[in-house]
Amino acid sequence: MSNVSINEYQGDLNTLPETLGKLVHYQVELVKIGIISSTNFIVFVGTTSINLAGNVLSTVSQVLQGVLSVFSSKK
Repeated sequence: MSNVSINEYQGDLNTLPETLGKLVHYQVELVKIGIISSTNFIVFVGTTSINLAGNVLSTVSQVLQGVLSVFSSKK
């Protein structure tokens, strides 16, 4: 081996910790983004479900009031 190839390997070995650090950092960022996205999705689904349930209950209430008004007006 020549000195040039040894120096190239030493340069690669010197950048290895930096590269590994970046890989770990990116993995942590991916997990963080996944957790934030999951939380936002759960909040969205929960809010939508609550709104839907409220709308259904309001509709059922209006239907029952309509039915009661039909029966009560016959008296």
